[in-house]
Amino acid sequence: MSTDLVVLRDYDNQLMNRRELQVIFRNVPGNINKKEAIETISKANKVDSKSIIPIEIKCNKGSTDVNAFFHIYKDENIAKETLPQYISMRLLEKVERKRIIDEAKAVKLKEKQQASEKGKSKK
Repeated sequence: MSTDLVVLRDYDNQLMNRRELQVIFRNVPGNINKKEAIETISKANKVDSKSIIPIEIKCNKGSTDVNAFFHIYKDENIAKETLPQYISMRLLEKVERKRIIDEAKAVKLKEKQQASEKGKSKK
């Protein structure tokens, strides 16, 4: 099967320093993952794949087309500053994502324990 890329909307959002791209991948009946979609957008727009963030990839029932919405940043550091952390976490492998979440939980637990120890010492 051939994959056709149809651009529905290409908007340059200067306030957020990004391009917002709404596309349709034709003839891919739910068989496209985020990395393949990013590579396709990267080749079509001649930009670095690290600066492309998929926001939404949606398949419609009974159709072989996939609707997608991407943000294309000029620099990946700008993306880290403006987007919530959970969106950038989507692009990581499951093992690495779990490690980062576990580290964050351990830090929170340690802070909570220190706060409870301070409360006990005051009494």
